[in-house]
Amino acid sequence: MHMINNTHSDYLRQAPVVSGQSEGIRVIRVDPVYSDSILANLEAAKSKFEAARSGFEIVDFNFGGFGKSAIKKFGMSPDSVSQLIFQMGYWRTHGECVGTYESGGMAHYRSGRTETIRPCSAETKNCSVAFDHDHPASSSDIVDLLKKTSAKHVSLCKEASQGLGFDRHFFAMRALNRTHGEEELGLFTDPSWSKMANIGLSTSTVGSPALQLYLAYGAVIPQGYGLGYLMSKESFGAAVSCYLPNDHFADFVDNLGKSAEDLLAVFQGKKFKPSRTV
Repeated sequence: MHMINNTHSDYLRQAPVVSGQSEGIRVIRVDPVYSDSILANLEAAKSKFEAARSGFEIVDFNFGGFGKSAIKKFGMSPDSVSQLIFQMGYWRTHGECVGTYESGGMAHYRSGRTETIRPCSAETKNCSVAFDHDHPASSSDIVDLLKKTSAKHVSLCKEASQGLGFDRHFFAMRALNRTHGEEELGLFTDPSWSKMANIGLSTSTVGSPALQLYLAYGAVIPQGYGLGYLMSKESFGAAVSCYLPNDHFADFVDNLGKSAEDLLAVFQGKKFKPSRTV
C-alpha cells in the first residue's frame, strides 16, 4: 500500500513523460527477450492462476444510501457500521455468529505492522438479533444497541492499535513452542480455540486517494467470505469473495444489502419492521 500511495503522490507532483513531447528527455521502448525456461515458467504460472481463479468468485457490493458523513451525524463510528453490516449479513444468512478478522494497524510502533481486531462481539450479536423483523425490539431499543455496538468496536480497535490484542501473542506462543519441540499447549487443543480460530469473515479496509474502489481479499476457510471494503463520505462498498462451491454466497451478498437498508431506515428515523396487530 505504501508503494501505491507513493507512486500516486509522485504521479500527481510530476507530469508523465511522453515520448516525443518532453524536451531533453529521450524515451526508448525496451522489448524484453525471454528464454525458453522463463516462457515455460510463465505458462505454468498462468495455468496455476487459472486453476485457482476457476474455484473463486468475487462480486462488487455497493451501497449509496449512506457514508461516513451520515454515520458520524448519527453519533457512530463508520467502521463499526461497516462491520455490523457484515455481522448482520452473516447472521441473516447462516443464523449464527462466526469468528471475524479485521486488520488493525500498529504503524506508530517501530517495526509495528498489524494486530487482529475481533469485530464479532456480544454487542454485534444483540444488534443482529434485534434487527430481525420478527423481533420485538423497538426503534429506541435498536438505537441504544447501535450506540453500544459502536462504543464496543471503537474500544476493540483502540486496544489492538495499542498492542493489547491477543492473536499475535498467541501465534508467537504457539510458534515458539513448536520450534522447541514441546507438546502442544492445552489452550490450542481446547474446542473453544477451534471455534474462535474458525475465521468465517476475513475483512480489511484500505483508504487511499490512490484507490477509486477497494482492494479484494480472499476467504481464509473453504466456506468463509473475504471482504475488502471502503467507506467514503457518501457511500459504502466492498469486494466480496468466496471459494466455490458455496451455496450461500448469493444470499450473503443479498443480505448485506438488506442489512444496510435497515440501518439506513434507523438513521433516517423510519420504521423498517412490518406493523404488528395485537
